[in-house]
Amino acid sequence: MTLNESPKEFTNTNKDIIKVLTRPPGVNFYKVKWGNENLGMVTFKHGENTFSVEHVLSANAVDNRRSPDEGLIEFNVYASIGDTDLIGHDDARKLFISALQRIRKAGWKIFINEGDPRLRGKAMLDFALSESPASSLDADCEPTFVEWMKIPSDMQWQFYVNHAYLTISFTREPTLLDPHKPGSYLITYTLQSENEHFRNYVTPKQKDYWKSALPLQLEYLPAMRKAKESELRAQGVEIDETYMDAPIPAFIE
Repeated sequence: MTLNESPKEFTNTNKDIIKVLTRPPGVNFYKVKWGNENLGMVTFKHGENTFSVEHVLSANAVDNRRSPDEGLIEFNVYASIGDTDLIGHDDARKLFISALQRIRKAGWKIFINEGDPRLRGKAMLDFALSESPASSLDADCEPTFVEWMKIPSDMQWQFYVNHAYLTISFTREPTLLDPHKPGSYLITYTLQSENEHFRNYVTPKQKDYWKSALPLQLEYLPAMRKAKESELRAQGVEIDETYMDAPIPAFIE
């Protein structure tokens, strides 16, 4: 899977396993599904930052008729956390941490939204759990088992590198939350092109002219960050002054 690849080339390369679905407003989904007894493996190709995902249940690629020249702008991969459906929660924690570490070793950088405080480690975990569940957690922070069980489904670990953005999250089977009994986990990997990542900053009504609408959407985020960091500093929380934001798109510099 390669960002901005031609849908035609992608379909031809994988023609034996792909099903194409079209959904409004003009989005094509190129879907692949493996059986539970024969899980797949997917490789995200991105130069020296390439990495693979095992135990894949299904995957899809997405294009956008508004921007046909961009090719495939997003990939979504859904994988089991291991080679069995049921798994001890602490084993799941260790496997998930290993997956995050592989991403980091492949050169992906931690992403913090421009409006969020620059927190790391447990400080970011506490912030996300207490008041901002949409904030990205720190992939370099290994949660304890107790902390792991407090992390709800769909919280995010986000990364960027070389004009690409990656989000990893998990969902737990809600009926299997007893920490002393096995659970079941689904891991989601979402890889987006730079354009698609920043297109999501604007409202749906602005999608047709998102490049001109984007600067205004980005303008208020630094003030949000500054205010929250001031509040947290007053509480004794350490701010990571060394964190560097992801580059903004060249067309608005």
